Amino acid sequence: MPRGERPLDVGDGPLLKFAADLRSLRDRAGRQSYRQMGARAHYSATTLSDAAGGRKLPTLAVTLAYVRACEGDVAEWEDRWRQVAAEVLPGHEPGPDGGHPPYAGLAAYDTADAEWFFGRDDLLDDLERRIAQRRFVAVFGASGAGKSSLLRAGLVPRVRGRAAVTTPSELDVRADRLDLDAELLIVDQFEEVFTLCPDPDQRAAFIDALLTAPGRVVVGVRADFYGHCAQHPDLVEAISDGQLLLGPMGPEELRQVIMQPAVKASCTVETALVSRLVADATGQAGVLPLVSHALLETWRRRRGTTLTLAGYEAAGGIQHAIAQTAERTFTSLEKQQRELARQVFLRLTALGDGTEDTKRRLPRAELDADVDLDVVLDRLAHARLLTLDRDCVEIAHEALIRSWPRLRGWLAEDRDGLRTMRRLTEAAATWESLGRDPDALYRGSRLDNALDWTRREDVRASALEREFLDESARARDQERLLAHRRTRRLRQLVALMAVLLLCATGAGVYAIRAQSEIEEGWTSSSSLYVANQAQALRGSNPRLADQLAIAAYNINGTAAMRDGVLTAYAAGQQDMVSRSSFPDGRRPDGAALPDNRVPTPATGEYRSVTARDYPNLQVTSTAQNSALQAFATTLRNGVAQVWDVTDAIAPKPVYTFGFPVTRIAVDPRGRWVVTAAKGDPSRTGEVAVWDWSYPTPGTGLVQRASLDPLDQPDPLDGMAFSAPGDVLATYDQAGIVRLWDLKEPVRPRNPDEPRLRLIGTQPTGEAVSAVALTPDASTLAVGFPSGKVRIWDRRRQLAPRELWSAKAHPDGIRALGFHRNGLTLATVGEDDKVALWSLADRTRPVEQGRITGTTAGINGVSFEEEPTVVRTTNSNGTFRDWQFDFRIAVDEMCKKVEVDISREEWQQYVASVGVGALEYRPPCR
Repeated sequence: MPRGERPLDVGDGPLLKFAADLRSLRDRAGRQSYRQMGARAHYSATTLSDAAGGRKLPTLAVTLAYVRACEGDVAEWEDRWRQVAAEVLPGHEPGPDGGHPPYAGLAAYDTADAEWFFGRDDLLDDLERRIAQRRFVAVFGASGAGKSSLLRAGLVPRVRGRAAVTTPSELDVRADRLDLDAELLIVDQFEEVFTLCPDPDQRAAFIDALLTAPGRVVVGVRADFYGHCAQHPDLVEAISDGQLLLGPMGPEELRQVIMQPAVKASCTVETALVSRLVADATGQAGVLPLVSHALLETWRRRRGTTLTLAGYEAAGGIQHAIAQTAERTFTSLEKQQRELARQVFLRLTALGDGTEDTKRRLPRAELDADVDLDVVLDRLAHARLLTLDRDCVEIAHEALIRSWPRLRGWLAEDRDGLRTMRRLTEAAATWESLGRDPDALYRGSRLDNALDWTRREDVRASALEREFLDESARARDQERLLAHRRTRRLRQLVALMAVLLLCATGAGVYAIRAQSEIEEGWTSSSSLYVANQAQALRGSNPRLADQLAIAAYNINGTAAMRDGVLTAYAAGQQDMVSRSSFPDGRRPDGAALPDNRVPTPATGEYRSVTARDYPNLQVTSTAQNSALQAFATTLRNGVAQVWDVTDAIAPKPVYTFGFPVTRIAVDPRGRWVVTAAKGDPSRTGEVAVWDWSYPTPGTGLVQRASLDPLDQPDPLDGMAFSAPGDVLATYDQAGIVRLWDLKEPVRPRNPDEPRLRLIGTQPTGEAVSAVALTPDASTLAVGFPSGKVRIWDRRRQLAPRELWSAKAHPDGIRALGFHRNGLTLATVGEDDKVALWSLADRTRPVEQGRITGTTAGINGVSFEEEPTVVRTTNSNGTFRDWQFDFRIAVDEMCKKVEVDISREEWQQYVASVGVGALEYRPPCR
């Protein structure tokens, strides 16, 4: 038997069982000698023999080298090693002096932790100089770059005089609560002004108070909210030359962060651990909380006073330490406590809209009083996953959102449901703050959506939210009852007027007029009541709901009733995936397969494919070329890919960009790919145009041109193509729309740096959220976060003429699109509505319909052949068609009706509310 091995009893313990299994793995691999294994694993034979000896746990690196030499499953053995390490390596033990841990874990270093804060001396010197020269300074950095620690533990102890540190959430984004008398006012987590304050006036007042404060002001801002800051001109001016960008730490700074706190705590750090940590963390933005947490867990597993590499690996390292701690803490809870923890984490996360998900400061009042909840919060806070104070709860750091797979899974399961929860929470809080004003209650589709959400098994609404919904439902029922009574009174009044008409023929003219007005009111209120009944039955009886919606229109054929029918039809549709090909890759000659259909190989039949069958990609654009291939572009963690989604069941990535792309778009004909990237020295400009005329797996893109930085000085917020793909429209953070010629993309200037030719510039004076061009690029439509849409005639490029400007939606514009006839425009708003406009007179667009439906995630608009079918693409890789042809919608709804509305149902929902003059007439017969 080789040196270092001894017979082991499997029952001797986890370490001996682990060693026995390593030897069994070697036996199954042919029992090669340790010398042969060493040559393959690049470790000495003695090291590998000791790994299987059972005297001590080998390091993770040695274990995996052993497994690779025996051709074992590396991932499986890594999990085995971590399980054994958690059992046999030193666990949580008191420090040598029983004192303060030298590392903060996920939490930021606060002013009281200044003595433990190291590694940012040069940056603090720079920041002090800037504060001395400027009255307003902004510190930008990625989440996890250490902004809070820099300001609280670094800057505050250095400044002389009175300094005040706060966050917008602590002040409820109220300008009157700012400490404007402080010589230095530090506002940390400034991005909360945008994530937590929906009122633009309140937000502007808060920013203005900071800009006009008598003392000096420093704000800490997450870097991905730079564009939000650019929406405020005075703020842009204040920070234009007063901003400090906090980048990743260099190797020497990381060594100080690792070693100096340990030295102060009378501990030592293994050289191998320092080298490993520096290698794992150097150059990575947002890695500091991961480093601090991994070090804290390593300190808890130290041997004596030494922090070891084995302890670091047992803690899970940078990549797994947070997830390991979170998972261990979560699984230690009782079943009902785990569900409470899930609800808490969902409420503690603010979903991003074009940005990463962020943490949210949660008022304790939003959580019900519960003994189990107190236990959950205490456990999570003890594990440094949450921070608690008297009134609020928040996630210790956003790194937890990125690094814990279970939490990421919760957030991805039902983002629309989470948005419903967030809106409900805000609405209930507003209702409470207004003294439970009835006008602040939910009505219509918002109430129905919220009630449907609360009926789910995995949903737990707060006591205030339940009271808000109960009161909203009571108010709705009361309104329906009043409408019923009003209708009955109107009928009685009509009868009385008829009697008076017989008694006083001289008053006939007046009676006829009165009767006409009464009948109009009667008809209006009756149709509204029937429409409300249809909406209330939508979730439980869609067959009856469809027929009632059509009946409401038949009673009173107004535009609102028409839109109600279109909305009812849209509610019965499903999200779909891209066109699909046959499994063998061949398409029918000269024709595409029907949308949302793929062939079933066994029978040759088709089956529907919905979003549930499709990978949840964060799609930034979609396109289809003349060869009937469908493509999607995705963006995740700065990595951009182009996918061939012609086969919707098995989409294939066909190109990956090797630099940090922030925006990407494909033209409708599939020839041009445009990327916007953070400055990359290997690229000729930040915005590049790539030729991809015949994309197939493995074929690379060819860069054809880029945008001249002199012509495009500001970062882009978005891009759009004309339908033929020969004109590119871009809009930037300065609110300027530019048009670029793609027919001849290379403009001679420098042969090594070809540029696109700029053919038009349209300043708007405000932030832009969407643009669209007619196929001939003669008309430009621009949408704005205010809900306004403006249209320009660009046939005279040097003197464009504004044709129309109006508020098309009450909330921001998500997307715009023209039909190829150039006479029809579709607009998508954040108010969950899609509208269709006729541009027969471009100076007076006429609304053709407005459909209510979820618009979250929509990033593009196009049309089918008919100008009445609007197609929207979503960031989850799906699309949806919105039918605006009223007759088609009614016909399709009636095709699905298997049983007509019964006489009893007609009497209950139609005749009994005052329209008994209408005989029983099923709407679909």
